[in-house]
Amino acid sequence: IPSLFCFPVDVTLDPATAGPEVILSEDLKEATWGRPGRRWPEGPGQFDTDPCMLGSEGFTSGRHYWEVKANGRFWAVGVARESIQRKGRVLFKPNAELWGLQKYDELCVALTAPSNTSVPLLSGEIGVYLDYEVGQVSFYAVGSRQRIFTFPVASFSGEKVFPYFCVLLSTIKLSPKG
Repeated sequence: IPSLFCFPVDVTLDPATAGPEVILSEDLKEATWGRPGRRWPEGPGQFDTDPCMLGSEGFTSGRHYWEVKANGRFWAVGVARESIQRKGRVLFKPNAELWGLQKYDELCVALTAPSNTSVPLLSGEIGVYLDYEVGQVSFYAVGSRQRIFTFPVASFSGEKVFPYFCVLLSTIKLSPKG
């Protein structure tokens, strides 16, 4: 995967999308499940039920790669359409708006339809690679440089897509490099 590292993007978290029970670091590089000391201003783009959020920058073209460290009982990382449902429960089911990996206790799955696909249990850093034109979303275990999963080719139909994160009883931290 060395060629992927040619497309690093500096991802920060978008507080305007962060759901309840998300504590964001000042530099917007880390999200932890819990009761935040202060609420960010609520916006129409906010996840209202689940502890999910998007990256602050979306993409409508090009190739992009970022790394995230995920620790805890339940988390999800991936890529979501701008139009992803943000009201009510968004978790635990495959849908056409999200290409992601999800960990729940000792189970790790790719959110494929019509049913989830089991993948090797991930810990530590996960690399996310997006090739917009090809419609490819792939995940890598950064430590071993192994590809974990590639989604069947998606069509983003010209819609903006964003880095997607969810934290429940967990923490995600974005790599500083970009």
